[in-house]
Amino acid sequence: MSDRMRRFGGAVAVAIALVAGLPLTAAPAAAAAPTAPAAPVSVTLETLEPHDVTADSTIRVTAVLKNTSAQSTGPLTVRLRRGSVLDTRGELQAADTDVPGTAFAGGPALPLPAGLDPGRSIRVRYETAAADLALTGFSSTGVYPVALTVQRVDDGIELGRLSTLLPYLRSGIAGIRATLLWPLLDRPHRLTGTAPGKPEIFIDDQLARSVSAGGRLDTLLGAAESVTGRVRLTLVVDPETIEALDRMRSPAGYRVSAGGRQAVGTGGAAATAWLARLAAIAPKHLLVATPYADPDLVALERGGNAALGRFQAPDVAATKRVLGVAPSMGVSWPPDGQLTDTALDDVVAQGASAVVLDPTALSRSGEPDSGRTPSGVSPLPALSGQAVALVSDPVVESLLRRGSLRKGGFAGGSRQAEQRLLAELAMITAEAPNDNRTFVLAPPRRWDPPAAYARALAADLARIPWLASADALDAAASTPPVDRGALVYPADARRRELPATQLTGLGSVQSQVADFRGALSNEDAATELGPYGDAVRRASSSAWRTALPSGQSYVNRLLRQIGALRGSVTVSTSATGDYTLASSDSPLLLTVENTLTVPVNVRIRLNTPAGFTTDDVGVQQIPPRGKRSVQVPASVQRTGTFSVTVQATTPTGGPLGRDVTLSVRSTAYGGLALGITGLAFAVLVLAVL
Repeated sequence: MSDRMRRFGGAVAVAIALVAGLPLTAAPAAAAAPTAPAAPVSVTLETLEPHDVTADSTIRVTAVLKNTSAQSTGPLTVRLRRGSVLDTRGELQAADTDVPGTAFAGGPALPLPAGLDPGRSIRVRYETAAADLALTGFSSTGVYPVALTVQRVDDGIELGRLSTLLPYLRSGIAGIRATLLWPLLDRPHRLTGTAPGKPEIFIDDQLARSVSAGGRLDTLLGAAESVTGRVRLTLVVDPETIEALDRMRSPAGYRVSAGGRQAVGTGGAAATAWLARLAAIAPKHLLVATPYADPDLVALERGGNAALGRFQAPDVAATKRVLGVAPSMGVSWPPDGQLTDTALDDVVAQGASAVVLDPTALSRSGEPDSGRTPSGVSPLPALSGQAVALVSDPVVESLLRRGSLRKGGFAGGSRQAEQRLLAELAMITAEAPNDNRTFVLAPPRRWDPPAAYARALAADLARIPWLASADALDAAASTPPVDRGALVYPADARRRELPATQLTGLGSVQSQVADFRGALSNEDAATELGPYGDAVRRASSSAWRTALPSGQSYVNRLLRQIGALRGSVTVSTSATGDYTLASSDSPLLLTVENTLTVPVNVRIRLNTPAGFTTDDVGVQQIPPRGKRSVQVPASVQRTGTFSVTVQATTPTGGPLGRDVTLSVRSTAYGGLALGITGLAFAVLVLAVL
């Protein structure tokens, strides 16, 4: 008799008893044992094989038991038990918080006669046949709650339990396809960079640690390397990260600036090895590029600076040069999977045919589809063309995030996290086992999973017969779309954008660079100001969304740096700052100093009081690392001391350096003073006559 028939029969018996007015008596649970109020023995799952259980399978479990109490346990037994089949995804998700019973069937007991002393651990290996758990035949298809239980021999009290889920699907079904995004993304680690051939300056050395053994990007790449040819991942890279690693391995090396000092970077060998490994596997998968620095598309569009979020041909060409494979621009994965209509139009206009979206980005994503989970592909019309949305599943996405946590994730460890995700995918498969459906697995953007979890997840696409692999472009082209409604942009998505203060500072950097560009020749502007273009794009990276203080600090450093560059040209004064004009039209002699290695074209702006006027001397070129004296024609109409403010500016009037206040003393009579004196003399003469 199947699980479903047993459950139906039990419900009928209860109904008959209620109708007849008979008393209900709970039947004893044959396999249940008294449960202690606390669980003094923790159970961590290490292995659970096979991943695909069939009727003739031998189920093998390896787990670590640890006595967390202050008392010895005494002799123990370990047993794998299972409960009744779960029929829906809702039941499956409810089992996460309301753990179902596992008294339906159980394997043989494994004795541990020595027990566990306080604080001691032991690794146990347990085996049982699928038939022992009554998993046989077509009728047993489904997902089952199972538990590895630890009981005390003396009184049968349960001292520890690890609950998980066990999929059991019949062979021969078509199953589902999974599009697994594999993000190899990082955050910016450079400010304005340096000229080719010179050591690149990094603001920290965290990228070197990430690609070194055991680092985050090393772990992710290692998991991608472990998959077989049957699996085709969608590798997502950022041209900025690839460029940074390429500069780290250059013959000139790189330097790390921290605390006002610079040290030689030591990650060149790790960067070289990591890039070589990525280049080796890239042709086997779909390589997708984000725009440079993985920008916050909607924030830039909203701030009127959408151009920073667009692809630029040199970035794509550089990535191809480094990796030997041209990255595709046909897939867009916006931050948080959210886009406005305007940003979508921009993305599609650049060539994206598939856009990876969060379920909340479409108006009807939450609507049920006849009791089965719809395929994760949806039409996505835009003014600039037609695309499709690759929509992730909210529960699957949540499980990916939870499984990635090193603390606070699954109590049983990464293997339990993997098993929970497999159970969800198995339940989706069981809803319509022979339908051609594709589902999108979108991990956190800057994913940092345990190595075992990452490797297992990638490997499952090859070893699970009811789970196939498809890259993002293949999924978009070959899966019948399901209409999920129009594109929407939730209010909470706006709250996660880069803040307006950061975008305002970024705009200030751009305007100061553009203004200063007019003071330099084209060649010199490319040398001195060219690096600021990439730096501004780095400042708009979506990576700062989860590190707002660091993002604002990055922009502030850029502002200080361009301010210091503009401050290299300034008006210098005499030792006292006092000037004396001997006549009414004596010129005012000023000195402009340039500490840059390139010539700079400047104007002189003076603010003068009444009775003191100056003429514009036009644009003056100040030599590199030099000074130039400039005579400013002046005219005074009276004697006295004047306070004059002088400022060097760009040709368009932007201030350079600091303004200088001069004290100008005039001993000459101006025309008005002479006229008054002459009139007084004439009056005096008339009076004498």
